[in-house]
Amino acid sequence: MPRILVFLLALVALTPSPAPAAEERLVVYTAYEENELKDFWDQFKKDLPDLAAKASYIRASTGPIMARVEAEKANPQADVIWGVFNDYLTGAANKGLLDGYQAKESGGVATMFRHPQNLWQGVTLVTVAFAVNQKKMQDLKLTPPRSWEDLLDPKYKGHIVMSNPSTSGTAYLLLASHVKRLGEDKAFEYYEKLDKNLAQVTKSGGAPGRMAASGETPIGIALAYEVDVARKQGAPIDVIYPTDGVAWTFEGNALVKGTKNPQNGRRFLDWAMSHSAMDAYVKWRGSGITRPDISVTGAKVTDLKLIPLDFVWAAEGCRWTSAPASSSRSSAARAAAKRRRSG
Repeated sequence: MPRILVFLLALVALTPSPAPAAEERLVVYTAYEENELKDFWDQFKKDLPDLAAKASYIRASTGPIMARVEAEKANPQADVIWGVFNDYLTGAANKGLLDGYQAKESGGVATMFRHPQNLWQGVTLVTVAFAVNQKKMQDLKLTPPRSWEDLLDPKYKGHIVMSNPSTSGTAYLLLASHVKRLGEDKAFEYYEKLDKNLAQVTKSGGAPGRMAASGETPIGIALAYEVDVARKQGAPIDVIYPTDGVAWTFEGNALVKGTKNPQNGRRFLDWAMSHSAMDAYVKWRGSGITRPDISVTGAKVTDLKLIPLDFVWAAEGCRWTSAPASSSRSSAARAAAKRRRSG
């Protein structure tokens, strides 16, 4: 072989391969509520300023945000899903919408909070409770409800606000939990009875708690941690866990399949499971996080009377369908009753 050819081949072999092109964007879809999301995002910007400079997020309730992911399957616009209820993530995994990735600091997270192929990983825990405005209840001369059955008492007519299971992950979680607690037929009968006492049905799962905190309603069906936050900020509001069972789930993160910015997505997922991110979650969620090595205070979710719920069943076997509610006074019972098994 001519010496010049040998030299050229050796030169080619020694030339380093070009580095992967730098990704210019990061798009995060999230269902975290705006107030907590601001704090979480600020911590992200502080910890990873270079990535945050090219990052943006789109925030919506769980149902709409995951419907958007599915609608964009052929041309994904999101890189990462962050803080979305587990049953929706399980459904997305089963539909082939997610890619596997294990965040760097997720090794200690219990297996119940991780997908077997790491298509999603849980980060924050939530429970559903009654948000009761003390002052409003006193003005109305009402005693607070203690159970789901109590909510059917006629004295509460026009004094309860809850969210729509068609659009709210909170309300869908509650619906699935009632189906497991009572059986499907009795659960829908319960919703029909409850509807008679409802003042309003909201699109967002966070709205009932905010309305109870502001005094717009004496009773809201809400996520317990949001009520705790409002109470710490001075609202005359209490968390009451229903004695006949507490609905619960956890929120998780995932990499979108076909993402245009997978490296940035993985960096974000690493951060979202980091000690720094967990500390930010704790400020809002108290003990409601999945990493066991993070110091927390307050009652643990496992100390409550939890309604047993198979999250795979909730995502697959108990997925109801519904037309969107037509008004803020739309019946939760109608919305729930239409979420029948789609097969």
